[in-house]
Amino acid sequence: MNPEEIGNYLEEYDYEYFINQALSKVPEGIDTREGSIIYDALAPTCYQLAAFIMQLKNVLLETFVVTATGEYLDYRAQETGLERIEATKAIVRARLTREDGSPFSVAMGSRFSSIGDDPVYYTVIAAEEEGIFRLQAEIAGESGNKYIGVLLPLNNFNGLAEAMVTEILIPARDTESDEELRKRIIDSKEIVTFGGNITDYYYLTLGIQGVGAVQIYPVWNGGGTVRLVILDDTYKAANEVLVERVQQMIDPTSNQQGIGYAPIGHQVTVAAPTNKTIDVEFELTLNLGVSYPQLADTIHQVIEDYFDKVRRGWDERTDAGYECWVFRSQITAAILSVLGVANVQGLKLNGLEADVQLELSNDKQELPLLGEVKAK
Repeated sequence: MNPEEIGNYLEEYDYEYFINQALSKVPEGIDTREGSIIYDALAPTCYQLAAFIMQLKNVLLETFVVTATGEYLDYRAQETGLERIEATKAIVRARLTREDGSPFSVAMGSRFSSIGDDPVYYTVIAAEEEGIFRLQAEIAGESGNKYIGVLLPLNNFNGLAEAMVTEILIPARDTESDEELRKRIIDSKEIVTFGGNITDYYYLTLGIQGVGAVQIYPVWNGGGTVRLVILDDTYKAANEVLVERVQQMIDPTSNQQGIGYAPIGHQVTVAAPTNKTIDVEFELTLNLGVSYPQLADTIHQVIEDYFDKVRRGWDERTDAGYECWVFRSQITAAILSVLGVANVQGLKLNGLEADVQLELSNDKQELPLLGEVKAK
C-alpha cells in the first residue's frame, strides 16, 4: 500500500463510519434516530475518533518523502544530508551622480529604496568604481529581481542628484519549494557521489548562491579539465559577476593544486552559455469578432513561458550528454491554448519550418531565447 492509498484508506474512517458502527451495536428496540438519547450520547465520541484518525493520517503521510510537507520534509532531507535552499537576496548595480553628472560616492552600508507602492530596500555592499556600486536587496526572494530605475536615498547625502539601478547582477531566488526539495532527496538516494564526479560538481555548483542550472563537461580540453556552464536563478545566461563568483569558489587559480572546491588535479573553467535568439512566425486563424492586437500580449507570453520551460530543463543530462530542442509542435499547442485562437499554420523558427536543436558540445553551449514574434 503506497502513501496515497494509505491516506485514502484512512479517510474511510470518518464520523459517519464510527456513528454507524456504534449504533449497530445498540440493542434492537432502542431509538437510535438522530436526536435520540443514545445517538446524542455516542456522537461526541465518534467525532473525536474521526478527528483522531485524520490526525493519524496526517502523521503517517508526513513520514514519507513523497508526501511530507514543510518542516517534516526538511527533517527527511536532513536524514540524507540535504538542507532546503533558502531564498537569496538580489545584488544589483547602481549609478550615483551629482547635479553636473559627475560620479558621487557613498559609504558602505548606505541605504536606498525603489519607488512604488511596494518598495524594495537596498544596502550598499561594494564599490566597483567611482560612482558605481553594488547594492544588495534587504528582502530575500524574487521580488528583488523586478526593479530597474530610480532609487530614493534613505540616508542624507549632500550633493547626490540621482541614484539609479542599472542592472540586476545576481538575481535572487525564492525559498526552495517542497516539490523541488523532494526531487533532490529522491535523486540523492539514486546516485552515489564522490569528490570530482559529474554529480558532485552538479550539486556543488547548484549550491552556490545565484546559480539556477549547470551543465558539466568533463575532460572538455584534455585530462583533468572540467567546464561548468551556468545559468542564474532566472534561468538566463549568468553574467560576468556570477561567473567570476563561481570560478573563485570552485577553482580560483586554475593550477590543479586543489585550491577551492575543485579536487587536486582538476582544472575548472566556469562560463556562461551563448544565447541563441529564435524568432517565431506563424499564420493565425482567429474566432469571429477577435482581432490579433487583442491577443498579441497573451500569445507572446505563452510562447515565452514555453521557452522558459525549455531553459528550466536545459541542464538535464543523459548518458549521452545534453540535449535541448525548441519544438514547433509545442509552440503551436501553446498558441492554440489562447482563448480566441482557432488555428495555427505554417509556424517557422528563424524562418524555417523545422524544429531547432541547440548546440551543446565541448566547443559551444547554446541557450534558447525568444526573439521576434510575428503573426500573419
